[in-house]
Amino acid sequence: MITDSSISAQIIENLLFLLISSLAAFSVSSAYPLKINLLHIPTPVVAGESIMLKCKYELGNETLYSVKWYKNMGEFFRFVPASDPPFKTFRQIGINVDVTKSDKSTVYLRELSMDSFGNYTCQVSTDKPYFRCVQTTRHLEVVVPPSDGPVLTEEKSDYEVGDNVSIWCISGKSKPAPDLKWYINDQLAHSELSDQELVVYPDQLESSSLALRFPLKPDVLHNGKVTLKCVATIQHIYAETVKEIRAAGSHMSKPTWLLWMIIAAVYFFYQPMISQNAR
Repeated sequence: MITDSSISAQIIENLLFLLISSLAAFSVSSAYPLKINLLHIPTPVVAGESIMLKCKYELGNETLYSVKWYKNMGEFFRFVPASDPPFKTFRQIGINVDVTKSDKSTVYLRELSMDSFGNYTCQVSTDKPYFRCVQTTRHLEVVVPPSDGPVLTEEKSDYEVGDNVSIWCISGKSKPAPDLKWYINDQLAHSELSDQELVVYPDQLESSSLALRFPLKPDVLHNGKVTLKCVATIQHIYAETVKEIRAAGSHMSKPTWLLWMIIAAVYFFYQPMISQNAR
């Protein structure tokens, strides 16, 4: 006859067995953890370049079953040491694997393009008896630099002192669009957000433009001219275009201008008195 006390004792025995088994499994996995120490994805990369992806991992007391690589969750390379050959590639847009330079922890990608842009995942799996799996993901950015420097366009080419200068800096097509900055006589000039524009083309390339507006006052002129510079930057890629603007009648130095202003002030002050005496 089965009593309540015997049933309780059996339940406690089963619970103790499960607890001891879990602790043993936890201690084994903790002492020898399967983990990925490093996923190295060089970024940003200029389109046309080749790169090496590196996945450094520890197996602990487990046996490697496979290392799989994904771009945006689509597998493109697999390494299985028990297979012959151990590697296998899968078609993915923007992916060109050189298997001669790839192994269980590295993948060599040739001639990246804009389609190579995305999230890359390294997944490591172990064989029996654990059948465990770990993975990590990193982002890869591909840069398409502009074919030439920024182009400067202006509303007019002839200026006089006191005129308002309005000039645009337009970048070449690239991916992503460059960050533009204006400099007046090598001093950074601040532009309004409304003076910035972004254009996206059907081929996915982009261009940016930034306007510069300022009054052509004597204090910005050096020897009758002002030097304007537009700088376009994408990550570590840098390009600039420089333009000089000359103001008509600005060849006189500041002392000369000051003298003429004094003469004019004196004339307008005494002119009524001179007129009255002439009468």
